[in-house]
Amino acid sequence: MKVLENIAYYAQTHPKRSALQFDDFKCNYKQLKERIELAMEDTINIPSHHFVGLVMKNPMETIIYYFALLKRGCIPCVLDFRWSQAQIDSLLEHYGISYIIRDFREVIYTAHYSNKMKWCEEDILHIGFTSGTTGLPKAYYRNERSWLCSYEENEKLMSEVIDIIVALGPLSHSLSLYACIYALYSGRTFIGQQQFNASLLLKKIEMNSQTVAMFTVPTMLLSCVAENIEISGLRYIFTTGDKLHSKLRLKVKRNLPQVILIEFFGTSEASFISYNYNNKAPYNSVGLPFPNVKIYLAHQDEQNVGILNIKSNMTFSGYVDTEVGNSEWIEIGDFASIDCDGYLYLHGRQCDRLIIGGRNVYPSEIETVIQQCDAFDEVCVVSEPHSKFGQIAVLLYTGEQEVSYQTLRTSLAPYLARYQIPSKLLRIDKMHYTESGKIARKQMQETNLEGGFSI
Repeated sequence: MKVLENIAYYAQTHPKRSALQFDDFKCNYKQLKERIELAMEDTINIPSHHFVGLVMKNPMETIIYYFALLKRGCIPCVLDFRWSQAQIDSLLEHYGISYIIRDFREVIYTAHYSNKMKWCEEDILHIGFTSGTTGLPKAYYRNERSWLCSYEENEKLMSEVIDIIVALGPLSHSLSLYACIYALYSGRTFIGQQQFNASLLLKKIEMNSQTVAMFTVPTMLLSCVAENIEISGLRYIFTTGDKLHSKLRLKVKRNLPQVILIEFFGTSEASFISYNYNNKAPYNSVGLPFPNVKIYLAHQDEQNVGILNIKSNMTFSGYVDTEVGNSEWIEIGDFASIDCDGYLYLHGRQCDRLIIGGRNVYPSEIETVIQQCDAFDEVCVVSEPHSKFGQIAVLLYTGEQEVSYQTLRTSLAPYLARYQIPSKLLRIDKMHYTESGKIARKQMQETNLEGGFSI
């Protein structure tokens, strides 16, 4: 593993350089190497070529045991400690994870076995898991080469020397783990938190007085901007997971004028697909595809909207149940189109598409237009069954003021077709979110149908 070689190199050449900081816990590169070696002794009874679950609240211990397992010839399976015990037990049994490591260095033999996970000669870093908003999270293989290729593309977007990489969120989230390993691979300092606290994190970043790149999702970025803390060393903000709305972009530009904002579109499995560099892309676009990403739109309709498929050297090595090589096309699950300038546009998830009176309607397209109205903070368009049209669109929104239906219809009429304009709207106290900070559309839909948002 190249990342292990690099950690050993930095431990020898820059032993006192800060490697990891989580809250009040710190270690330099020399200490990191030593703690990895100690953790290897704790795992001595785990045979090599085993898949080992990491279910730890302590992020420092998580990353140390992650590398210790790799050095022992095992593959770490990074589970979210916030999942219920029943969900964790189901994952262990379903995928046959025979060992787990919990907090306080507790190594547990589960006695589970399955032939679902197959040992690969490829450079597998870990087994990751999708968010699992419905059913059991899906396990997938993440190889080292794919992330090294992603790091190369990241570096091309940063013209200034960066000393510190920050990620907001637990290491069970692909973005945070990606950023942590990125920092250690490149000899930088990584700063994270066990539990997200925007104020404390920003103050810690400012105390370092070094140049910083931050990886985050829109909901956490909003919390950071709301703190109104001046961070002179922050140079780049990389955000992904959901599209930034115009109000948040303006807040970043106003509060952090020195920052270059880079918005990624991608998935845990595919890594990065496209990017919007400092708001240069059209507002409703997710930017330009990376130069090493090939795109194919399957089953295009008359508007040239098709199902997005991608191929690149940054993709995963397949799901545990259905392994694929990263030379194959991956269906992303979004309807998409590309304009004449090469910008990529998303029209909505396949599973989110509405069919109203026989016409395809994509909630994300409606949300993009509505989000530009000042009266709305966050918006989510869901469906309700209808006897005549099959489905209708319902707008759920947060905001300080109540908006009348007539106002909504008048403001949207110049930009949307009549069948795209929501037939109902409802102001709610707050949105439901996934563990990764996105609006949980399916949960929002279910709550609405059950009457949970009714006034």
